[in-house]
Amino acid sequence: MLAFLYFVQMLINLPKMLVLSWNNMIFLPQQSPLEPPLSFRISTLPITNNPQLWATPLDLLQKINISICHHKKSVDWWRLDDQNLAENKNCSQIFELSSKKSHLVTVKIDGDEYSEVVNVPKKFWLAAIGDSFSSGQGNPNIEKTDGKPAEWLNEPCHRSTKAFPYLVSQKIPYSSLTFLSCSGATVENGILSKNGQLDSLESLISASGAPPDALFLTIGGNDIGFTDVISLIQRDKNIDDRFDMRFFFVSHQIDRVAWKLKELKIQRVVVMDYYDITKNENGKVDASCGAFGQVSLSNLQLAERKILQRLNTLIRRKAKEHGWIMVDTRELFRTRGICSRDSLIRSKNESLLIQGNEYGSFHPNQEAHRLISEEVLKTFRRIQVV
Repeated sequence: MLAFLYFVQMLINLPKMLVLSWNNMIFLPQQSPLEPPLSFRISTLPITNNPQLWATPLDLLQKINISICHHKKSVDWWRLDDQNLAENKNCSQIFELSSKKSHLVTVKIDGDEYSEVVNVPKKFWLAAIGDSFSSGQGNPNIEKTDGKPAEWLNEPCHRSTKAFPYLVSQKIPYSSLTFLSCSGATVENGILSKNGQLDSLESLISASGAPPDALFLTIGGNDIGFTDVISLIQRDKNIDDRFDMRFFFVSHQIDRVAWKLKELKIQRVVVMDYYDITKNENGKVDASCGAFGQVSLSNLQLAERKILQRLNTLIRRKAKEHGWIMVDTRELFRTRGICSRDSLIRSKNESLLIQGNEYGSFHPNQEAHRLISEEVLKTFRRIQVV
C-alpha cells in the first residue's frame, strides 16, 4: 500500500521535476569570478636609449622593480633571499640583483607568504678592446669651446660616445657595453699587459658567469707603427722592406690575443679593416691637400700599398684563421680619405679646433663612426647575432 502511494506521488510531481531539471541544464548556477593567480610583475630600471656601461663587477648589479600592486592586497613585508625589508609595506619594491644567479623574492600579503624565483633579464653584452680606432679618438662627447676643454667618456683613453662601439650598443635594445678601448694601446701595452684591457674584461666575465655576446677588436695599427710610417714618409725616407720584421711581430701579437680570447670563451669577435686615409673623391691616392706635409705622391702610394693594404690583408687572414667576424668597411673610405672633398678623416686643423690638440688627426670623424656602426649592425643582422 505504501509503495503504491509513493508511485502515485511521483507521477503527480513528475512535470515539476522535468521543468526543474530543464532549468538547471540551461541556467547554470552563478559562480563568483576566480581571482587571478598570485604573481609578480617585473620591470627593469632605468629604461633609456643608452647602453648600461659595465666597467667593474659592481656595475653588473641591475635594478629591477617587482610589483604586486595588480592584486590590490595589503603587503606586510618583502624579503630578498635572506634579507628582510621589514619597513617596506608598499605594493612594489626596487631590488638590485646580480646577473650571475637566481634570487628568491618573498612577499607577505594579508598574513600569507608568497615566494618566486627571479632571474635578472639577460642583457646583450658588448665589449670593445683595442686602440684609438675603436675608442673614438678625434670625436669628444662635447667639443672644445672658448675657456672649456673637450669632454670625453674617458679622458686618458679618449673614449667617446660617438665611437662606433657605443653607437652600436645604443641601437641594440636592452644592451650593456664594456668599453675598454684606449688611444695609443698596443697588444703589449694595453691589451695584454698586467691590469690591461683583457685583465679587466676577465674580472667582469668571472663576476657575470658568462662572456660577452660580442667583442669589438681593433688591433695592429699601433703595433705596426703608423706614427713611424707617417714620420718616415714626411722625411722622404723609403719605407720599402723596412717593416717585414714588424709584420711578423704583429702577426704573432694578434695570435696571442686570439689565444687569450679563446681561453675566455668569447665566441663572437668582431674586427674590421683599418680606414684608408690616402684616397680622394676619385679613389686615387692623393697627397696634394697638404695634410701629409711635404710627402711625395710616390711615397704616399708606397705607404698605402706596403703598409695599409698589407696590414688589412693580415687582419683578414687572421680573422679567417680564428673564426672572427669580419666587417667590411673598405667601401666607406674608398673615396673619402683626408684629401677627398667629402672626407671621413679628421684633419690636423679640425682636431685642434674640436679637441684642442693634434691627437685626433688622421682618425675617422663622427660621420665615419656612424657609418661604421651601420655596417656592423647590417653584419649582425645578416648572421643573426641580434
